[in-house]
Amino acid sequence: MCELQHRVNRCHPSRSTIDFCYVRPQHIPAVNALLQSVFWPGIDVSDCLSYPDYSVVALYKKLVVGCGFLVPDVGYNEAYISFMAVRHNWQRSGIASFMLYHLIQTCMSKDITLHVSASNSAVMLYQKFGFKIEEVILDFYDKYLPLDSKQSRNAFFLRLLR
Repeated sequence: MCELQHRVNRCHPSRSTIDFCYVRPQHIPAVNALLQSVFWPGIDVSDCLSYPDYSVVALYKKLVVGCGFLVPDVGYNEAYISFMAVRHNWQRSGIASFMLYHLIQTCMSKDITLHVSASNSAVMLYQKFGFKIEEVILDFYDKYLPLDSKQSRNAFFLRLLR
């Protein structure tokens, strides 16, 4: 219901706090919808319910306004940020910074890596937290983005060294 009200009104219903929690089954439909609206169709993070400690969901009342997911790779002593997103109207309010800080704290002794679109301003956020660009990958998002997408198909590969 909260999702529907947000779509119709396009505004924040009333003042309240942002709550952060691990992903739960009831979040999955809204999280998938958010990620698909920010990235590309077909994203499903249901598998993340198997390791909720490596997730963060930002809620305004019951509305999912942001989420982030980390995939630990035990064999290589590193972790990979698979998705990080905040609703457009909620960006620049510190939500992504808090979620990124939380995910980094989850894997204190591991390097953390990620891919980000070359045109995504989130690159600056990652650099603020100490991530360094290691590689530019041409056409990285080709298989994910629709042909008419205006997003860059190229990606930066970033790493936070520990």
